Amino acid sequence: MSKFSKFIKEVILPETVSKERRKKILDDGIIATWNSDDRERSVKEAKELAKGAYKKSRSSSDKED
Repeated sequence: MSKFSKFIKEVILPETVSKERRKKILDDGIIATWNSDDRERSVKEAKELAKGAYKKSRSSSDKED
């Protein structure tokens, strides 16, 4: 194991990180993993906002009926 990957595994990726995530970071690279995680997080937040807005609009339209 190279010194760099050993450093990542011991310092950046503690044992609390799942094995799949650790493998993903070591395979894809740190920056690519962070970027994809950021995109996934943004999509999830957008879905939650849209879901909340939809529920709010549905509840307000139900009250008007």
